[in-house]
Amino acid sequence: MIFHNVHVSTYSGYKADERPLEFTFKEKRHKIKKIISQAYEEISGKGLKRRYTIKTDEGLTFKLFYEENQDRWFLEE
Repeated sequence: MIFHNVHVSTYSGYKADERPLEFTFKEKRHKIKKIISQAYEEISGKGLKRRYTIKTDEGLTFKLFYEENQDRWFLEE
């Protein structure tokens, strides 16, 4: 598994960075059409990790995750 830092634009409603809307990977912007699944994982001493499996407008499927303690998004390849 390879993890890439990615820039993600998010919807912030009830809380900051509530869900991803679009992201940039390898200099290409991908708009998120659908969140297929999401999960939350509490990591002892490291905070919350949120995982998303998403589908883009182009029909591609990606796995993104957000580490709250680092305030960083990653793409799993």
